[in-house]
Amino acid sequence: MSFTARPPIESRSTETPGPKIEIRTFEGHMEELSSFIVSQWRRSYEGKMPVPLWDATYLRRQLLPEGDDDSRDLLVAAYDGTKLVGVHPMWYQPVLLRGQRVETTAGSFLTVDPEYRRQRVAAQMQQEQERRHCERGLLADFGFLYLRSAKSLGKKFWLKMPKGTQRMRKMGTWIRALDNKAAWNFELFLFERFGSWWLSHFIPKIRQPGDMTGIRAYRPDDLPQCLKLVDEDARTMDLAYLWDEKSLARQLEYPDLAKTVVLEKDGRIAGLVNYFRLNLKARTEMRAGMIDLIVFGDLAGRDRRRLLMAAMHQMLEGGLKGVSYLRGTWDHWGTLFSQGLFPMLPEYYLAGTRMDLDVPLDLERIGRTMILWR
Repeated sequence: MSFTARPPIESRSTETPGPKIEIRTFEGHMEELSSFIVSQWRRSYEGKMPVPLWDATYLRRQLLPEGDDDSRDLLVAAYDGTKLVGVHPMWYQPVLLRGQRVETTAGSFLTVDPEYRRQRVAAQMQQEQERRHCERGLLADFGFLYLRSAKSLGKKFWLKMPKGTQRMRKMGTWIRALDNKAAWNFELFLFERFGSWWLSHFIPKIRQPGDMTGIRAYRPDDLPQCLKLVDEDARTMDLAYLWDEKSLARQLEYPDLAKTVVLEKDGRIAGLVNYFRLNLKARTEMRAGMIDLIVFGDLAGRDRRRLLMAAMHQMLEGGLKGVSYLRGTWDHWGTLFSQGLFPMLPEYYLAGTRMDLDVPLDLERIGRTMILWR
């Protein structure tokens, strides 16, 4: 299925007891979207839990794969006249579900201005997303519900409102500090600050591997081999994102955002580590490296450690202060642990929402995953 620009979708107006809210396609620039999302999230969560500061560069890569004027069909927004009061963006993301291709989306960044939350704005936007998904044959949407804080509004909405939403499994993260002082200052709560300090005494310092043989930065001509490597790993999972050359190219390298380190062996790409930079705000602001893809293929343990160490050294040299990686399986746990990454208790529900309840889609008993945290 090719997901490209389509004719504009009709706007839908919904009468409410208060102002007239119109649900339509988001019409602004990514700078406006970033400003709206970040300001409202900080307003709701700052001082209570870490807040991702999604910038325009990240949102442009994630939400507009065809450019600023195309592929906006799934960028649903709510307006009070010309005022933006809510956004509910999703993006086309096909998956392998137990070996079968399924046309789906991924979603994040659901945001409503607090002054409008009693007017069912989020529910109205979700109804419009369901309509658009069914119109295009998109069967489900996947996303994450944050568990650690009772203040999280997303969990309350998703577990009460859309009838087709299922909690598929709990998921945690691997984390480590690259700069111990920055990590200590970042943590909101004393217990977490103590944990960060305690771990700093045991994790190895970040150094460039003594042997850099075969390790280098990703190049565009590596793309076919990287796609083959990622696809082979995906087919061993219960749920995995599906990539093509265009989508994976944007994932592996994107200006001022994403980088990839590869290990070339015997003339082929044998492993890769892909990450992007993200600012997070807790007690202080910290720029972190968010690892999206680790694919080791058939690399031996020593080469896995060298590749991961080289990627983290590159992050440190680039001014990143910490590392996080979604734990979708326990694969490679020995390599991750040996390089100072620590497995956190589950912090998220992976959730799936069926857009058409008449379509059978088994979203239960998901074990191994290869998906991205958003």
